[in-house]
Amino acid sequence: MIDRHWDGIASYCHPENKVSLGLVEGLNNKIRVLQRRAYGYRDEDYLKLKIVGAFLPPLTRSAERDSL
Repeated sequence: MIDRHWDGIASYCHPENKVSLGLVEGLNNKIRVLQRRAYGYRDEDYLKLKIVGAFLPPLTRSAERDSL
């Protein structure tokens, strides 16, 4: 799989695109926790929505009132 994507990986490895490993590990850990909680769900799209939702900022009180 790496061979198929090597061009994209190599083109991304520029100094301006670096991400800290702590951030990456934190994201991976959060996704693993969501996967454990989602054990038994058969819908992969639902898991993807849960992952995206976990990284969205929390709603403020004014945003909650505006949506009603």
